[in-house]
Amino acid sequence: MSYQVLARKWRPQRFEEVVGQETVTKTLKNAIEESRIAHAFLFSGVRGVGKTSAARILAKALNCQKGPTATPCCACDPCQEVASACSMDVLEIDAASNTGVDNIRELRDSVRYGTARDRFKIFIIDEVHMLSNAAFNALLKTLEEPPSHVKFILATTQYEKIPVTIISRCQQFSFRPIPFRLIVERLKFISQEEKIKISDYALKAIVSGAQGSMRDAQSTLDRVIAFSGKKIQDEDVQTLLGVIDEKAVVSVVDAVLDNDARVLIRQVEDLTNSGVEPQHFCRKLIQHVRNLMVCQVAGGEEQLLDLADGEKETALRQAEKFSSLDLIRFYDLLNSTAGDLRWNLHPWVHLELTLIKLVELRHLPSVEEVISKLNSESESTQFGKGQQAEDGVLQTEKSNSGSVDIAETSSAAREEIPLVEEEDVGKVEETSNEIQELKSTDERDAVADLLKAVQRESIGLYSSIQHAFQTTFTQGKLSILFLEEETFHYQVVSKVSNQDQLSRICAEVMESEPQIEILLRPNTDKVDDSSKDSMNKVNPTDNPKFKSFIETFPGTVVVEQGPED
Repeated sequence: MSYQVLARKWRPQRFEEVVGQETVTKTLKNAIEESRIAHAFLFSGVRGVGKTSAARILAKALNCQKGPTATPCCACDPCQEVASACSMDVLEIDAASNTGVDNIRELRDSVRYGTARDRFKIFIIDEVHMLSNAAFNALLKTLEEPPSHVKFILATTQYEKIPVTIISRCQQFSFRPIPFRLIVERLKFISQEEKIKISDYALKAIVSGAQGSMRDAQSTLDRVIAFSGKKIQDEDVQTLLGVIDEKAVVSVVDAVLDNDARVLIRQVEDLTNSGVEPQHFCRKLIQHVRNLMVCQVAGGEEQLLDLADGEKETALRQAEKFSSLDLIRFYDLLNSTAGDLRWNLHPWVHLELTLIKLVELRHLPSVEEVISKLNSESESTQFGKGQQAEDGVLQTEKSNSGSVDIAETSSAAREEIPLVEEEDVGKVEETSNEIQELKSTDERDAVADLLKAVQRESIGLYSSIQHAFQTTFTQGKLSILFLEEETFHYQVVSKVSNQDQLSRICAEVMESEPQIEILLRPNTDKVDDSSKDSMNKVNPTDNPKFKSFIETFPGTVVVEQGPED
């Protein structure tokens, strides 16, 4: 007799043998026992989780000579023929190779005829999502109202590709990926029955790559047996499957704890020489980070960890030294790296730098700590404001509204300046000049801050203000002076909407709404003598354009006065 692979030899023959799908099997068994059997079923789920096996068991349960029964005998002719896929009344159709509408028409024609021997004619259509739209449409009417002796069981791995018109005509059952622990227990049972000696570590290494698929795990076990024989060594499994030793992962995490980047680089070099896939190692690290988080949350509960006793103790030890924030940051970085490694030209270098980043992540403060520090610095800055300078030197201070209060500044200055004799008049005049210069500096700073805010919000309004001859802020009044040749920009700034916007920006920047004055004056070439005198009093260095020029080309500014009449 030819060899039969483990996936076929140990295929479930009864509902009780289907692993990890208790909800589905219980529903089907109850439906059979209560004679509430639907005419069409749709089984969906990932590969290797028992869809086709459950379909065959259901077919046996319906056609068993002792049935319909939830526990088929598996000994009668109908049961044995279904198990060997040679029954005349249970037809298994591969939709991937019968996608056309003509194939469905043949099926629809065969539905009219009765059974050859059994109770029901059952059609098991595997990978049904491969049917064309025309084939689905041809199946609709038959699927909705088949003859009483016909049952349909559809199976698919891509549920989202099934038309809703098909889904609405079936009872749909979702097969979930099989839990890791259940697959390990099943493989251990098979190994015992097959007289195979294999350790728990090797079984878990085999199951780790199955991703919830029982068939994949059994096929991998078959390959390992072919490589090692009846006695399987852990080293054989590592060599054949490229399994990463848990010690390597633990060593990397310990190096992160010790802030030892040198060990990380050496570990990456060893992994490179051993032929381990970097993406596989990164996924292994992600799984280990998940185990550390479980240790913190659940305290090392066995069903959640799937680790050996020695490995569990190591995970608990490492979890105590990390914070939850550290583990969350590790997961985000490793998860992003796992996606990048697929396309990176230098995957090991990329992984090496990622491991060094893990060391640095532990030293980053949390968001709460940063906010607390910023708040404390802000309070410290506010506390330092308003302090008076020593030796009669005046410092300006902002009022609660945030605007520069010139009157209070002058009053404070008068209080700070002591009474002087005639010989100290020069000192008083010098102090007064310092006060005046300080006031002018604060006013220019307020205008500069305002222009920056306007530029961020409205580049058009900012451009027009830039064409003003002079923009000043004095005693709570914002004055913008245009010459006659800039009439267009004067009209732009004078618009009610722009003035409202300018007033709002002033309130945000200066924390108060100043009075806004927009002025238009004739050009200096056309003004009379009195106007000239007035214009000569305007300081050209206050012009924003002039400021920008001086910042670009530093130098000494010399203001020449015109000839007097």
